[in-house]
Amino acid sequence: MRYSTGRTYSIALHEDAQADLNRIYEEDEDVAADIEIFLEEAKNNQETLDNLTRNGYDQYGESPFDIKEWGEAKRSKYNLWRLKLLWLRGPDAKYRIIYAFHPVQYRYYVLGIVERNFGYDLRHERSKKILAAYDSLDIPRY
Repeated sequence: MRYSTGRTYSIALHEDAQADLNRIYEEDEDVAADIEIFLEEAKNNQETLDNLTRNGYDQYGESPFDIKEWGEAKRSKYNLWRLKLLWLRGPDAKYRIIYAFHPVQYRYYVLGIVERNFGYDLRHERSKKILAAYDSLDIPRY
């Protein structure tokens, strides 16, 4: 008898987020490398991926981070989240990873890496770009 191994999560970097990461590399190679290493390690860690849609979740240890829902986007039926890397301090702590979860594919899509002062206003041009990327990936809204 075979038993199902269950569904596993995956994570993908949207081209807009890759462009953000490339820009950050030009500004601060160490911070960009920290972000990229975190995403690579998360890709191979089902426990980390499982926690990415737990609002208010804080992970401690070697690579601490916290998770928050993007409230205004949620009210507009977008399944968008914000991840903050807690080990980055001072000016290095200015970036937030914006991502969506596609429940059919069990895949997280990183849609942008924005500065902390981004503000999360859905009328902001960067927000509109994130929402357009979300819609282009056919991620369900609910």
